[in-house]
Amino acid sequence: MNEVLLNIISVIVTTVIVPLVTWSGAELIKLIQAKTKTVKDSEYLSVATNVVTNAVKTVFQTYVESLKKSGTFTKEAQAEALKQAKETVLCQLSEDVKAYITANFGDFNTWLTTQIESTINTLKNL
Repeated sequence: MNEVLLNIISVIVTTVIVPLVTWSGAELIKLIQAKTKTVKDSEYLSVATNVVTNAVKTVFQTYVESLKKSGTFTKEAQAEALKQAKETVLCQLSEDVKAYITANFGDFNTWLTTQIESTINTLKNL
């Protein structure tokens, strides 16, 4: 009787439990990979946004503010401020973040210009 019971248990384990554990492990791996990608995406966007915001604040404080006080903030100066902000951002963002933005948002330069302009608008309205 014991031998029959052991055979039944062995059959159940090999036909039900082992495949179930294998399937569960594969699903867990998929879940972890999806979570990791989401966290990494979030980190990349957070880093990029912080770098853009800090660059805009820095250019405003070191360049724009003095020109506005003296009344010499022209269209050319505005273009120079944008150029300085872009250069600051480009120096600080990693290649991974740049590649992520390009892959998910298209042209990096267009994304960067939009983010800088948006940040300026946000900071103006605070």
